Amino acid sequence: MTITDLKRYLAILKNKILKSEIEIGKSDGNAKTIIPEYKVTAVIPNYNYARYLQERLDSILFQTYPVAEVIILDDCSKDNSIEVIQRLIEENKSGIPIKFIPNEKNSGSVFAQWQKAFEMAAYDYVWIAEADDSCNEHFLETVMQGFCNPDVVISYCESLTIDEKNKLLMGDLRVWIDIFKTGKWDQNYINDGIKEVSETMCINNTIANVSSAVIRNGDYHEILEAAKSYKLAGDWYTYMNLLKHGKIAYFKESLNYHRMQTQGLTLSTSHEEEYNEIIRLQDFALENFPVSDEVRGKVYERRERERIRFGL
Repeated sequence: MTITDLKRYLAILKNKILKSEIEIGKSDGNAKTIIPEYKVTAVIPNYNYARYLQERLDSILFQTYPVAEVIILDDCSKDNSIEVIQRLIEENKSGIPIKFIPNEKNSGSVFAQWQKAFEMAAYDYVWIAEADDSCNEHFLETVMQGFCNPDVVISYCESLTIDEKNKLLMGDLRVWIDIFKTGKWDQNYINDGIKEVSETMCINNTIANVSSAVIRNGDYHEILEAAKSYKLAGDWYTYMNLLKHGKIAYFKESLNYHRMQTQGLTLSTSHEEEYNEIIRLQDFALENFPVSDEVRGKVYERRERERIRFGL
């Protein structure tokens, strides 16, 4: 074992100790479903996250359900990301191929990177693993079970949140997702995609972090082109459109680690702009999905809550 390999092993060990201390990613002890050999492309879209790249890459390479390839996209980072990426590729001893695709010009939109992810992926399932996030080593082993149902287009799990130093902030995101306290996300489920949007996703974005999801590969160029028109919620628009074409699977364990950046953030959107995007996406759902009168009432209730919260 080289010094570099030892350092990476110790980093993984430290991460496991952290997980044990904050009691995350525990298995409930149930027997696992036999998983078919579906191949996954993990894509890391990066912009100025050099400090998290080794942890992110290790969290992918050490999965108990191995990925078939890793693609790292860099959107003209201003930090030392390129140097770090090149070093990590040189040190890679996993046997998993890693491709590095830097942009010559900043794309101006994360969804341009998502477009490239689906276009460049060689395999049938794509995991967009954001550069500053991390995950439990059993993430893919669990989430890929959703695709045992051949109609599933998105399979995702619950997320916990951590800060810049891996300190646990929230053990799950149900308080953000289940805003009407239905208990829906307290258990695993598979649901028809159109039904999912009509019942819940028309109210709010119920997939809080793309790193928590694996998506069946496809031609999503036009969907993602339209998503670029949103400053904050293009992911919500993308998920609703994908769910026109298949089912969604959810797993209740918090196996995705969503990093909340609490320092040095500047918001480029106003409360009014954020509120208007919520209305725009809710209207899209109401116009394109069969939403009941009862759920429409919840849509409008959420609007009013947000209007009050933003002081509009």
